[in-house]
Amino acid sequence: MDPKYREIEKYIEQLILTGKILPGDKLPSENSLAKKFNTTRMTVRKAFDELESIGLITKVQGVGTFVSEINVFAHKRVGLLINNKRIMYGAVNFLSSVGTKMFSLQKGVNEREEEKALNDLLSKDIDGLIIEPSEYSIRNKLLKELIKNHFPIVFVDRNIPIDDDIPTVMTDNFAGGRLLGRHMKKSHRADNALFVTAEELTISSVEERYKGIARELGYNPHIVRIDRIDGDYSTLVKEVQLRNAKCIFFCNDMLAVRGLFYLLESGFRIPDDVSVTGFDDEYVSGITKPKLTTVKQDLTKIGEVGASVLMSIIKGEKVKSRYLVGVQLVVRESCGCQSEE
Repeated sequence: MDPKYREIEKYIEQLILTGKILPGDKLPSENSLAKKFNTTRMTVRKAFDELESIGLITKVQGVGTFVSEINVFAHKRVGLLINNKRIMYGAVNFLSSVGTKMFSLQKGVNEREEEKALNDLLSKDIDGLIIEPSEYSIRNKLLKELIKNHFPIVFVDRNIPIDDDIPTVMTDNFAGGRLLGRHMKKSHRADNALFVTAEELTISSVEERYKGIARELGYNPHIVRIDRIDGDYSTLVKEVQLRNAKCIFFCNDMLAVRGLFYLLESGFRIPDDVSVTGFDDEYVSGITKPKLTTVKQDLTKIGEVGASVLMSIIKGEKVKSRYLVGVQLVVRESCGCQSEE
């Protein structure tokens, strides 16, 4: 009698051979197979390892296990317009695992530069596009034309008000905002809070972070708009003084780091006079003084899931309009706590 892991191997092989699961399809989870065969996840994992060693399946960390599709997608071409390096790494990791050819370009800093980059990618005869959209993407005429013509596109990290049906893979920003708002309300002063952003609330990630914070605080924090991340923060100082703010929620860590510096230079004690939080858990958030309380997001997984969704679209499969990746609160000194690290 074959050992249990061999039974599982043969079962999956038969599913593939009979076409019940196709190249690129996701395999049942380890938990569901363990339950089906009345065994442990470790036994299922051994079966997966054996099948992967002979090239029948491909495991993508944090995403799942797929029927190998090297022959199916080896001739496919995907364009990448992604600025975030960790999201890019995740997308490249998945696409490499299935043998897809990739072309990556910088998005640029405005719609004209983004349009040029997109046009250059299209000249490579790409079959699909993964893009990290920005405010100026809303004005990108070429992108709008591709969407109108149902070209395979996946947004990563955020959505923009251009077409609600474009599949989007992003952090659960609303949940992250709630974690920050709940912590500050429960453990610290959250009176007259400010929300600082360099982008409009029309950007989904910005809006959802704000709404999550507001939900837990029980009121809408006053919004302070900075013209750009490395812009003029004098307005922030004036608003803190005018509103006697005791808490500042920065929309991302890079804003928070620059805001921290400006506040300290202006004579504020952090967190004694005002508490500060960020969002993203960038490396720099752990080396500021004080270290920054923030929300950790799995950007690599966003890239991997985004690439997986694009492959499904190219295959003609039905996909969801939104995929959310979980978050984790990271508590450090800037909010008034001792660091948990």
